[in-house]
Amino acid sequence: MKKPISKKLLVIGVIFLCLGASAIASAKQATKATEQTPKPTARDWSDNFDSYTLYQLLDGGADDGGWKGWDNSPAAAGQVTDVQAHSGLYSDQIWLNSDNVHEYTGYTSGQWIYTAWQYIPTNFSGMTYFILLSDYVDGAGQSNKWALQVHFDSDLMLVESERDGLDLPLITGRWVQLRCEIDLTADTMSFYYDNSLLVSKAWTAGPDNLGDGFLVISAVDLYANLASPVYYDDMSLVPAGAVLSCEAGGPYSGEVGEAIHFTGAASGGTTPYTYAWAFGDGGTSSDQNPDHSYTAAGNYTATLTVTDAASNTATDTAAVTIVAPVPHFSIESIKGGLGISAVIKNTGTINATADWKIQLTGGLILLGKNKPGSVDIAVGQTATVKDFVFGFGKTSIAVTAGDASKTATGTVVIILVLKVA
Repeated sequence: MKKPISKKLLVIGVIFLCLGASAIASAKQATKATEQTPKPTARDWSDNFDSYTLYQLLDGGADDGGWKGWDNSPAAAGQVTDVQAHSGLYSDQIWLNSDNVHEYTGYTSGQWIYTAWQYIPTNFSGMTYFILLSDYVDGAGQSNKWALQVHFDSDLMLVESERDGLDLPLITGRWVQLRCEIDLTADTMSFYYDNSLLVSKAWTAGPDNLGDGFLVISAVDLYANLASPVYYDDMSLVPAGAVLSCEAGGPYSGEVGEAIHFTGAASGGTTPYTYAWAFGDGGTSSDQNPDHSYTAAGNYTATLTVTDAASNTATDTAAVTIVAPVPHFSIESIKGGLGISAVIKNTGTINATADWKIQLTGGLILLGKNKPGSVDIAVGQTATVKDFVFGFGKTSIAVTAGDASKTATGTVVIILVLKVA
């Protein structure tokens, strides 16, 4: 027979039960408080894509700098390329299925400036997008909150703020600054295309002006929408009023007389900027990305000085190495007939002597198997060199001239060379 539970034990049990429930509730509250801990304070962010490797897919890997495809899909990655670069070596190529996303943490108050440099080629086709979001979660679909949605239309040759009926002429064939000035305290944003205002509205309004966004800078989305390649470089998210800084790019190198392309970039301060280059040889330019050639070999220092609208200045330097011109040639053609003839072209920047050779391999070649020579060729001009042969059979023909080479095959019949291809 079971013993009855005493009232004293029952009271003690109830007390322990209440204490346990209280402890569980406290633990839950602590867990909830931990889950709701504010995100850490945002830091300045920038990316010029030069820290990646050429052709790297920015698909969410550990070495992709936080870039990934929309919904973390590798198929939506952008790709590091050297086809275009605003500064340095590389940029992010967005094309076809690209839908490249970068998320941000802690941008919940204050004034910020989001900057990106964009290059749209002159043969661009389709419609591509630049998007900023106030809320982004992988897999959330239409529950994500778009704050800014700008599309670039090749058919209309316009840049349009999505659903606002606002547009500017599309610029192709050069780098253009995209700049969004965001005030999360006042809930405003202004987007500038090549320093021209496209749209100004509430950050939380969204493209449909529903006002259901958040006072958060959550992500950027570079969306190709099946369009042809577009390139992005020198992207940044910095506090408004940040100290003015600039980059002169480089190091640069080239030959005497060769046009060297310099790239300048600036951030912080108060836009717009003015640029002043001093190339170290007495030459100057006020272009942001100028071309300059040097008349003598040597080591130079190019200096870029940027002045903003508030008369603040910033300076950066880049090393420039210029060497004496090197002869360059090409083998334009190899022909048969009565012997072998080859046309050599001077493709360099100086008049030069081409040391050439015609060499035959295979067949029974009794005369003209290895014919060397030299010829003076002016810039842009050609010269024809010949090798008279005697022999029989199919042979491989190799022609070299300076840094150029070309091969062909032919059939030697006594002193004729037939079927050269």
